[in-house]
Amino acid sequence: MVAKIKRQIGGLSLLAKLGLLLLALLLLLAAILLLVFLLPRHHRRPLPPGSPPVNASDPDNIVAFDFSPFLILYKSGRVHRMDGTDRVPAGVDEATGVTSKDVVIDRSTGVGARMYLPPAKGAGKKDLAGALPVLVFFHGGAFVIESAFTAKYHDYLNKVTAKARVVAVSVDYRLAPEHPVPTAYDDSWQALNWVAKNGRSGPEPWLRDRGNMSRLFLAGDSAGANIAHNMAMRAGKDGGQLEGGVAITGILLLDPYFWGKNPVGAETTDPARRRQYEATWSFICDGKYGIDDPLVDPLSMPAPEWRKLACSRVAVTVSDLDDFKERGKAYAAALRDSGWGGEVEEYETAGEVHVYFLDKPSSPKSAKELTFVAGYLSHE
Repeated sequence: MVAKIKRQIGGLSLLAKLGLLLLALLLLLAAILLLVFLLPRHHRRPLPPGSPPVNASDPDNIVAFDFSPFLILYKSGRVHRMDGTDRVPAGVDEATGVTSKDVVIDRSTGVGARMYLPPAKGAGKKDLAGALPVLVFFHGGAFVIESAFTAKYHDYLNKVTAKARVVAVSVDYRLAPEHPVPTAYDDSWQALNWVAKNGRSGPEPWLRDRGNMSRLFLAGDSAGANIAHNMAMRAGKDGGQLEGGVAITGILLLDPYFWGKNPVGAETTDPARRRQYEATWSFICDGKYGIDDPLVDPLSMPAPEWRKLACSRVAVTVSDLDDFKERGKAYAAALRDSGWGGEVEEYETAGEVHVYFLDKPSSPKSAKELTFVAGYLSHE
């Protein structure tokens, strides 16, 4: 059959052959067009609508100050916090048996605190009656993030309270940039005196009935350690006592946030990094205090000022890889050399970064530092 068709085509003239080829091409083209127009198109999904264009001139989109990884301030005044905004409820901690509750210190400003009480030993509660040291704790976060109610601080205070057996008051002060320094100091001072007043005769039963106000400690990490130091300095300038004649026994500074214009020890000499710390401090205090102000650089104080520190014991912890390590060690040395008559302890952790014990609470190094903290607070 095929051979017969070939013979028939071969017998055609050249013109007839060209006509036949053209017809075949036309039929092929028609078949292609038919497939294009008749096949279903349900698989072809429309593209999603595009995002509306960002108005680059809108003050709500213009960065006024980038304090990453903590927050970004926009020209409109909008603050975007990148961390430290979570909140966990108070209650009974299953791991430690510690009970916590929230209290309001000043309704007009919103300043408050989270309080912690350790479980009683044995079957009774006699060991809690007026015998527990009182710890006032100030959280860190560069003065701009975190609170007394975030998970990392709630977990840490549960552990400290259980191991040191203290009544703890974790202060929730207002944050910059909405409330620049000295607001954090003023709020903390108000909270500290609230603790002192309630510990003597106030309505708060955990302080009045369980706490021993003759063993009052202040502590904090990073910016909170800075606050603890400044509270003890303020108490010293106010006669050395708080409301009701309460005195501060000791302060515990965990990786304290101190800085200054000129490097100390092996502190970084990188100009860009030092400018960065200077700029962030200016942001925190809205330019009110320089980087050499004693609030952030205690080393700028003369010896007579150091001797006003209103406590008899100080402990400073530092972390090996922390930018603030050298100034923390210099703080301890300057306090000893000033003629201040109290006891200074130091604790250093090798191979760790700033406030590592909050980010790695289960590590052996964190457990070891917690033992130091508890021993310092429970020591008679």
